[in-house]
Amino acid sequence: MSTQTDIAKRRLFGDDGLHASNFKLFPGTSREKTPQQIAEQVNKIVTQLEEGDFEEVQSED
Repeated sequence: MSTQTDIAKRRLFGDDGLHASNFKLFPGTSREKTPQQIAEQVNKIVTQLEEGDFEEVQSED
């Protein structure tokens, strides 16, 4: 059984994944999250991207 972290690694960096590189996450003020909890959120975000379930926001620069 794969952990959330293993799944996130494959989805971001694997042959069938997004081929991400130089990927950084910044936890902000919530430093109490475990790697598994962060990976679970990454997996949710990737699923939303794959399903087109997001809204583009344009900056006003």
